[in-house]
Amino acid sequence: MLPAGGIFTGSDAVRFMEMGASGVQVATRFTVTRECGLPDDVKQEYFKANEDDIEVNTISPTGYPMRMLKSSPCIGDGIRPNCEACGYLLDANGKCAYITAYNRELAAHPGEKRISVKDKTCLCTQMRNFDIWTCGQLAWRLKDTSVRRSDGSFQLLSAAHVFEDYQYSTEGQLRLPEAEVATA
Repeated sequence: MLPAGGIFTGSDAVRFMEMGASGVQVATRFTVTRECGLPDDVKQEYFKANEDDIEVNTISPTGYPMRMLKSSPCIGDGIRPNCEACGYLLDANGKCAYITAYNRELAAHPGEKRISVKDKTCLCTQMRNFDIWTCGQLAWRLKDTSVRRSDGSFQLLSAAHVFEDYQYSTEGQLRLPEAEVATA
């Protein structure tokens, strides 16, 4: 068994291991590390999130529910699909549910310069554009893992810091990073 989801501290991981897990899968806390490939401004969006800013929806063309920040630019976007050659999310018949939804809205609103597709999103293009912000259920707690700078932004963490926090935290505690030293 390899549990994932809701594993925010080392204590959470230990609890699963004590229940017989072989290991745990963690992701959300690594989203705001310097090593993560997301642009820094997107990482700051994760720090800003509150508990009610996270939703579970089925706008993925796969039909599977996905948890994301409500402020994700992709939600309701009518971006023209640009992934036909990639074929990432095609069903057994070679169709993509987003392309079908996009073409439906295009036909329903002829002549519109900008359409909106509320029920699906183009994962291929939106992920490539960093406009779909998937997250774990505890992403709203990310602000508790870092230090807020004087400009209101949060200090990005190193992956090593997060990993060590998982290794050594006890009783649900989080180890904050050392505050960055301002240089002139």
